[in-house]
Amino acid sequence: FALYAISYLQGYLGAESCPTTIDLEPWSQVVSLRTHTLFNSLLFSSRLNITWSLSFRPSRQDLQPASPLRTILPHSIFQTAWKLWKNLNLFVLAQLVSPCGRYLMNWLDLRYLGIVGRKGRIPTWFNFIKNNFLSSPFSSLLLPLYFINSSFTLASPCLLDHTVKDYHFYPQWAINFDSATQTLSVGHVCITYKKQDSAIMSHWLPVSSSADERSYNPCPGCSFNIPALSKKSAIKQRCNSEKCFFNVILSETVGYPTRNAKVFAAYLPITLSTSWSYATSLALVHLSKPSLSTFSTLSSSFKDKTDDVVLPLSVQSLYTDGSFHVATDSSPASMTSAWLALDDDGLILESSSLQLFSCLPSALRSEIYAVVLGLNALSRGSSISIHTDCSQLISLWKRFVDVPFSPKLLREHNHLLWLSIRYLIMDRDLKVDLIKVPAHGDDIYNMQADSLAKDAHSSSPPNISPLAFCYAPCLLLFNSLPIDMNIRHFLRSIADARALLSFCSLARFTALGSPSLFDWA
Repeated sequence: FALYAISYLQGYLGAESCPTTIDLEPWSQVVSLRTHTLFNSLLFSSRLNITWSLSFRPSRQDLQPASPLRTILPHSIFQTAWKLWKNLNLFVLAQLVSPCGRYLMNWLDLRYLGIVGRKGRIPTWFNFIKNNFLSSPFSSLLLPLYFINSSFTLASPCLLDHTVKDYHFYPQWAINFDSATQTLSVGHVCITYKKQDSAIMSHWLPVSSSADERSYNPCPGCSFNIPALSKKSAIKQRCNSEKCFFNVILSETVGYPTRNAKVFAAYLPITLSTSWSYATSLALVHLSKPSLSTFSTLSSSFKDKTDDVVLPLSVQSLYTDGSFHVATDSSPASMTSAWLALDDDGLILESSSLQLFSCLPSALRSEIYAVVLGLNALSRGSSISIHTDCSQLISLWKRFVDVPFSPKLLREHNHLLWLSIRYLIMDRDLKVDLIKVPAHGDDIYNMQADSLAKDAHSSSPPNISPLAFCYAPCLLLFNSLPIDMNIRHFLRSIADARALLSFCSLARFTALGSPSLFDWA
């Protein structure tokens, strides 16, 4: 998000590259920027002397590889189009090309994605790009000179709805890439089997061989077809128009970017929202993308500490617990976490406890940390049951982990830890179930985890950065500490603290003595 937002702001300010530092005060007089949320956040934080840093990228981002439109189009076209581009926040060629960076998207795809307006005819500047930047009048392939690195293109994958229960009929338009045969297939994912990483998918064929084709016909039957699948009761009753069904691997399947397109009439073509070229390019970029190394920002000292603990696949259960001591006059706040790993015979294979950094300390935060550290110790492909006595943790897990990602998560406290849990589960292909155990009951394993967590308060404090515990693609820092709460609430609290300090420093109070003499609460 930050990578896109900073580049977006560069374009908004008309800058072809973002300098190491930028003075935003002169731009605060621009009417169109006064309601720009990102701009206002950066502006107000700069007034509070807050420095933002992005740990996964350099402080300077050059937009030249994204091909700014004003540098590649004639001056006459730029003069007539720049006001429209500014209204559309359209500044670089990378916003107009396919996710792979080699094809120009057609106008209908751009409308569906909201990059251009939904009304009006195709403008002159876009026709100029089509007539001069493509390798052939009959192809959308760009000339090699205008190829864009895929890191600059806007490629937000369309994922399948993973909240659908296994064995339930729930059709979703999807694209499958068979890595064995290197073939792409479009169709309906009808029934999913997430535990087996498989699904039943119907087969649809493009009406024509054009790359801009968006209409599909149901396949009458081909070499992919498995006749037994069409005889399943759910498919037989609800898929009268589709005759060709085959098995696909879920991890090699993504959603087709389209609005809900139901099949009403038998054997008639159906038109989807985006073209074959855009949908397949998006799927290939997503499925071939390696896992982001920037997700793991572990310091070397923490890696050395955690890499020693790699639990075997025989681990069946984890007992996790956290402990929190509030700050007193004699001691600061303290957070600890602990976990126990058990095999299927109930034998304890490994245990761990750790005192945590007291950054935004709370009892819930210590419980979530315990889960993060326990998941970090698991082997790839593990199936695990996590036992916890924290009912709030289980409730929030259902909201933030068991459902597809929503940007609303970024407004919540501890969102960096929830993102870390989501990343560990996805990256290591973990199967995790949460089980509630009674707090302070007769469960000996929960009592032992609780005892380990409490004993860790007397251990030496951690000597590693709190960033070592985060597996997030972007970290906002304040005084070298991660901000793991709603950023607007954080800025408001900083402003309130500075306002209180100014109030305490008024002459009417300082004349009576030091501000520390007063109880300002």
